[in-house]
Amino acid sequence: MTLALITLSLCQIAWIVLGVLWVARRHDEIPLLISAVLFYVFDFRLWALFLGWASPANLTNFGFDPLDSESALEVESIAVLGQTVLLSIYMLAQRHRIDVPDKLASPELLHWLKSRVVALAVICILVSLLARRSVGIQLAEGRSMGFEVSSYLILFSLSLVGVAILLAALWKSGAFHTEGQKFGALLLFVAIIYLTFQPSMRFQFLGWFVAVTIILSSGLSFVRRAQVLSIGLIGAVALFAVAGTLRNAEEPTAELEQSAWERFTFAEDANMLDGFVLLRQVYPQMLGYSYGGEHLEILERPIPRSWWPDKPVGGYMNKLGIITADSGFTLGISPSLFGSFYQEGGLIGVVLLSIIYGFGFGRLVSFSTRIVPLAGLLLRGILAAAIVPLLRGGDLPGIYAWFGMSFWPCLLLLWLGRHDFFARTPYRQQFADGAPVRMA
Repeated sequence: MTLALITLSLCQIAWIVLGVLWVARRHDEIPLLISAVLFYVFDFRLWALFLGWASPANLTNFGFDPLDSESALEVESIAVLGQTVLLSIYMLAQRHRIDVPDKLASPELLHWLKSRVVALAVICILVSLLARRSVGIQLAEGRSMGFEVSSYLILFSLSLVGVAILLAALWKSGAFHTEGQKFGALLLFVAIIYLTFQPSMRFQFLGWFVAVTIILSSGLSFVRRAQVLSIGLIGAVALFAVAGTLRNAEEPTAELEQSAWERFTFAEDANMLDGFVLLRQVYPQMLGYSYGGEHLEILERPIPRSWWPDKPVGGYMNKLGIITADSGFTLGISPSLFGSFYQEGGLIGVVLLSIIYGFGFGRLVSFSTRIVPLAGLLLRGILAAAIVPLLRGGDLPGIYAWFGMSFWPCLLLLWLGRHDFFARTPYRQQFADGAPVRMA
């Protein structure tokens, strides 16, 4: 077992090294971000379990077999296969160097965007506070979070993820000129942190924190960028662990601090390896492969359950009837993106969907290099913020619902200003020739 574990570890370390080289050559952090997250949730988690630093997820009371070393190694080997296919296809599809100029957009476009982003930020913050209050009242009345409270109310605070990305892009572009404007933008960031830093949204918080770090570090020298990215990623994972401990807020402060440290160092919250092992006990023995059904359910997810009471539930625990509106609990053990791929069609599903996702990611980043730099920065920020919860996996329709609720502010403004953000005339030539700027 030790030899197999070392071999798999070397494979994932090799991808991290390739990710660093890709950043140096292409100025593209996406492969490094994917490799770092997968290393933490699979390889580091497996070593923590193997050395006895952490305890595996235990669902034996629901009839699941306990996690063993053989099943854990099989799962990690599948994850390494999926990672290798996805990143190889990504690198074939994305061959452009990402150069971020000092001037990301025209002053007119920045002014147009800034006024709308600030207005959106204020509106989303106020509505998020009202939505949180409404959800709290319904939970106090004994309603089920997963079945009886509107998902639109629960997820509205995710709109602040998109607002944070927009504010970071404006900050990077120098749109906030005066000290008063910068102070106001910082206050908005503080409000966003307050409303998104919570246990139930910790993957989304991690995502936008990483995205903002990537946006602010873009255009810097390789050494400086490496420093900013390292600090940002470590800080994001640490805050992620702290958010996980808040689920036990009744514990004394000293115990919470110790719990946060253990969650960070032993990958207690990064239990996607455990979730993948559990999922393989379900598919195809208890439930048949979805054969694309998990992705088709994305189209059903926006329909409120109040309109469609018999709408199919997501997640194998719900489908098996273990979690219901009356069970009084939810399960926080996700199987990773490759677990979701495995659910769709076993090993073939992992390979085919890794090809599709790798190609899609690569083409999106490649497209972002051929448009106005500010729009390209926003698209890459959206992708970076989406990758973290996406790699978590499990209930893909729910994850895509998160994306819709998170990124609609960015997509709305990109659409309203599409004639300028996605202008066919190359950006530098457009302003060098003195072409007029159209505003939506």
